[in-house]
Amino acid sequence: MKKNKKGLVFSLLSVLMLVLILAIGGKVYMSNKENENIANQRTAALAFKEIHPEVEEIKFVEQGSRAGSGTWTVGVDVVINGKKYDEIFVKDGLMGGEPLPQSNKNVSTEKTTKVVYSNGKEEVLK
Repeated sequence: MKKNKKGLVFSLLSVLMLVLILAIGGKVYMSNKENENIANQRTAALAFKEIHPEVEEIKFVEQGSRAGSGTWTVGVDVVINGKKYDEIFVKDGLMGGEPLPQSNKNVSTEKTTKVVYSNGKEEVLK
């Protein structure tokens, strides 16, 4: 009987350790994925601001994900000249969405743009 109890205790401890390791590994993986998404969002926002320097606000409405083609995409609301547009960004800038007004390249490079990331954090880009 004592052998069976030791085996049962060992099995339970093994299962608990496995669950703990998987939980920690999952948390680390998800944290890394969120950090990658925020970094991609920032890169996309900077690329879009280069194309449309007059953009007043960029708000990421989701985290972003990789499509079947492997391209990272994210839904975004942008505000240009007081009007909101629903857009889709890729890491290097604009992919598609509503038609945007003609870009005004004469806008001062000092004009700031408010960026709201999917995790709720905000940044002002110059």
